[in-house]
Amino acid sequence: MGHLIASAYDIVCIDLTRYGFSETFFPLRTTPHTNPIDRIICVGWLAKSRHFVQVYLKLGCPIPHTSQEWALYHTKVVDTWLNRFVDRIYDFESLNNTEKESNAEKSRLEPPIDLAGDSPFDVFI
Repeated sequence: MGHLIASAYDIVCIDLTRYGFSETFFPLRTTPHTNPIDRIICVGWLAKSRHFVQVYLKLGCPIPHTSQEWALYHTKVVDTWLNRFVDRIYDFESLNNTEKESNAEKSRLEPPIDLAGDSPFDVFI
């Protein structure tokens, strides 16, 4: 869906999800405008209600990595899209790695679940 929005409206489309599948989509065939930062739309996926909502981002906030399909199928004319957002993508990856390390540390401190003993998980065995 992000490719369609980005290419049809000639804007940057950011898809946000909760579990790490967030991506940034650039137009496939048009060059960036003089100020592409003004031409960004962000949509968030609400899994429980199965809806997309518009998300308003702060100016200069980190954005997720570029879609792999964009990297494969864009024309050479539009390579400069990525150049304009590379710092923000790098910031997003740095934050994501910090969060992963924090979660790994928290999980080391938690005791493992005993699936063989008397626990509410007995129904799954």
